[in-house]
Amino acid sequence: MPDWNLMSCSRLLISRRRLLRILGSSTGVALAGVAAGSGCGAPTGSPPTGPVSGGSVSALPLGSLRVMGNVAVARDSQGIYAMSAVCTHASCLLTDSSDQIAAGLDCPCHSSRFDGGGAVLRGPARDPLQHYQVTIAADGAITVDGSQPVADAVRAPVG
Repeated sequence: MPDWNLMSCSRLLISRRRLLRILGSSTGVALAGVAAGSGCGAPTGSPPTGPVSGGSVSALPLGSLRVMGNVAVARDSQGIYAMSAVCTHASCLLTDSSDQIAAGLDCPCHSSRFDGGGAVLRGPARDPLQHYQVTIAADGAITVDGSQPVADAVRAPVG
């Protein structure tokens, strides 16, 4: 007479090969989910596509760099410039560690690093940050036009 308990248990047993195949599939799905997002919970965004406030000239001393949402605004000896504050690797919003051009910008997601002019210092990002046209109103209000890309050397003179 057959041992029914043994037969039931043998039906529940999974071969090692099948178990590895199941685990491998699950891992692949989990990794695909991580690759689809930033993976770290840091805020993400898109570069500006139209006019964005960049603060005021009086609040931006010489040598400073400020991240304001999806744009970074800086002031050097030639004037004021603006660039995207969205990492070119995975669209995470960049951070300024000290509000100084010399400190550059950091990506909290995958540790990319950009200098104060938007050039890549450390990957995984490969592309530099896009610069945008800046206008300064008579009252000192700065406007960044995300629909107007410019070369990284373009500055709005401070009058």
